[in-house]
Amino acid sequence: MQEIPTLVQDLGVARLTNSVYVGTVKFTVDEVKKWMDTNFTTERPAPEKLKNQLYDARMAFQVVNQAYAVTLRSAITDEIAALDKEGDQLIYAVKGTVDAALRMTFDAEKVQRAQYYSEFLKKYKIDPTENMISEWSKVQQACEEATTNYQLELAEKALGITAAMDRLKVIADTIRQKITNRAAELPAAQQMKNARAQMDPEYRALILILNSFAVTADDNYAYTEIIKTLNDNINYVRIHAMSKAAAAEEETPAEGGDSAEGEKADGNSEGAGE
Repeated sequence: MQEIPTLVQDLGVARLTNSVYVGTVKFTVDEVKKWMDTNFTTERPAPEKLKNQLYDARMAFQVVNQAYAVTLRSAITDEIAALDKEGDQLIYAVKGTVDAALRMTFDAEKVQRAQYYSEFLKKYKIDPTENMISEWSKVQQACEEATTNYQLELAEKALGITAAMDRLKVIADTIRQKITNRAAELPAAQQMKNARAQMDPEYRALILILNSFAVTADDNYAYTEIIKTLNDNINYVRIHAMSKAAAAEEETPAEGGDSAEGEKADGNSEGAGE
């Protein structure tokens, strides 16, 4: 029996944010199934214990995936979507006003104010088509700077956009506050938490059984491929996804559920693929 140099690592899936969790579990069950379909046949069947555990894990993942899709849909409330739409229209209007003023060659002072304000807007790169969290974080920062910069205040008055910018500040503050509190308020968050509580032991059991057969099976060399595949993904999640998710404002802790309000109302509202 050939010795296996390594086993599937312990990722600690309970610490993962919902989006990373769903992606990680989906990758695991999909890759294990693909590996089993490739390496085992009717004449050389897969171990019954492994086969049954994979089935249980895939069934549990379907529940998680459905709960995650509901979480995404529930997170984009009508109120937040309406505020976002209003804010987007104001952003386009402000940019349009500034661009129009830049072409007023007969009013040198207004052109100068417009140039100053145009550079200010370019610095923040506010884009209504991007992630909602990113967009309104930038708007909030821009509005805060505008309230403490006298030249920006003069430019807003000259361009007639003071009211629009004041409203944008209110919208940005409101959206970000609602997003911050949303996960705890949504029933979908508890549904996702419950689904994860059922999925976690199934995931761990699948990994334990894989590792067990990798050590004890007569043909344990066949397990090196799937172990490497899973470990490569685990390392990627640790280096990239977990570090980014820890700092991402749109992700809530695992035990609170994933609000995912970063998506626009007309964006992708489905969970991971079946």
